[in-house]
Amino acid sequence: MEQYVNENTVIKNELYESLKDNIICQICQCFMLEPIICLNCQNYFCKNCVESWKKKSNLCPLNCENPIYKNVIGKNNLISKLKFKCIKGCGEEILYDNIKEHYNSNCEKKIKILTSGEAEKLTNEGKHIEYMSSKYIN
Repeated sequence: MEQYVNENTVIKNELYESLKDNIICQICQCFMLEPIICLNCQNYFCKNCVESWKKKSNLCPLNCENPIYKNVIGKNNLISKLKFKCIKGCGEEILYDNIKEHYNSNCEKKIKILTSGEAEKLTNEGKHIEYMSSKYIN
């Protein structure tokens, strides 16, 4: 899911702006997936990132000694309120909790057949359209 949940796909709004500094993993620098906290230094990480880190070091990723990790349900609740753009181009805005389901469904780009006049008008208005075997994709 990491490829679908990143800075480029999030719908930027007031909620995102108020949360962004509190929902980024200190290791991978992406939105936290299954957030955990190091109780010693109070920093947040993805569960998978910490599991990988623990194979390399006994220190916390930010170098505090004797780290104690705990799952953080509240962070997941914050992230679940964010919406993301579909990277497949269907135009959907998807809540975090529905991302896996959306991409596992038959999500496809919505194709609209345009006349050459409609395509020219959209191009003249500065809208990007892509030609694909006599069909245009908005």
